[in-house]
Amino acid sequence: MHIARRSAVLAGTALLGLGLTAAPALAAGPATTVSPTADADPAGQDIQVTGSGFDANANNGFGVYVAFGPKNGADWYLNANAYQVTKWVHKNASGSAGQAKMNADGTFDLTLTGVKAQYTDGDGNPVDCLVTQCYVLTFAAHGSPDRSQDTATPVTFVGGENPEEPGEPGEPGEPGEPGEPGEGGGSADQRITANVTRTGALSMAVDGTDVTLSDAAPGGHATGELNRATVTDARGTDAGWNLVGQMGDLVSSDGGAIPAANLGWTPSAAVVEDGSGAAVTAGPQVTGLGGAQTLATSAAGSSGGVFTAGAALNLLIPAGVNPGSYTGTLTLTLS
Repeated sequence: MHIARRSAVLAGTALLGLGLTAAPALAAGPATTVSPTADADPAGQDIQVTGSGFDANANNGFGVYVAFGPKNGADWYLNANAYQVTKWVHKNASGSAGQAKMNADGTFDLTLTGVKAQYTDGDGNPVDCLVTQCYVLTFAAHGSPDRSQDTATPVTFVGGENPEEPGEPGEPGEPGEPGEPGEGGGSADQRITANVTRTGALSMAVDGTDVTLSDAAPGGHATGELNRATVTDARGTDAGWNLVGQMGDLVSSDGGAIPAANLGWTPSAAVVEDGSGAAVTAGPQVTGLGGAQTLATSAAGSSGGVFTAGAALNLLIPAGVNPGSYTGTLTLTLS
């Protein structure tokens, strides 16, 4: 018996969440409690962050990022590569290391692990929090322009030089100040800013639209391979993504049906091009795709780059099904 000819049609939708109108913040306003904020161990410090007053439904429910690093430039909330560590905090958190749960009342509790005073950012630039002020920052996720969720708590390390805010003028009489007479020589700083345009997108391509499973008798198993999906995250936000699949019933021309729950998969995923510490996790093996199931996911802070995802398919043929060709649609959705 020939089963599931032209059995899978794959479609992808990229839901970026950019430019969405956010719901207003809660009346009390967002606030964070950070510990420690001073005398942190420059070699590596776990920093506890608790939040309150956030809006779990703002920004289409995408929540906020909690990040550690400097606050550089007017568009600091778009420069994901500047931060040493970032966690995505939202109401639908997956439980992965890069995500944390935001409760319905706008509270959360998380730990930024092993934060160091000196690190190399995602663009290959050295960052020294002993001389540059670094913060625990919160800001709306997925590049949202909503600034109502912003907080900034400064953190200093043992051995730091009590760093000044970026752009803060020096005291009168410091060497190198324009117009200041002296004995010759001196120094002057110039702050260089380069704006990287965000022209990329979160997108998906699939190698084909048809999957033909192996022939199988009633009570047996028909097997095959899902067409490979390629996910490209070129947004520049490192905001994380999820790829899920859901199957419809397989039906024959004479009205026979094989339930969607009879199709299972064993996912696989890999990094093709590393944007900056990119990582991807294959979804779990499941025996039924009647509901949406994860094929692959990449957490916030490690999602920039190019990835592939696929799966081995296994269809259980009901013992009482009539011979014939059964066809159904499996839809992949990227968000």
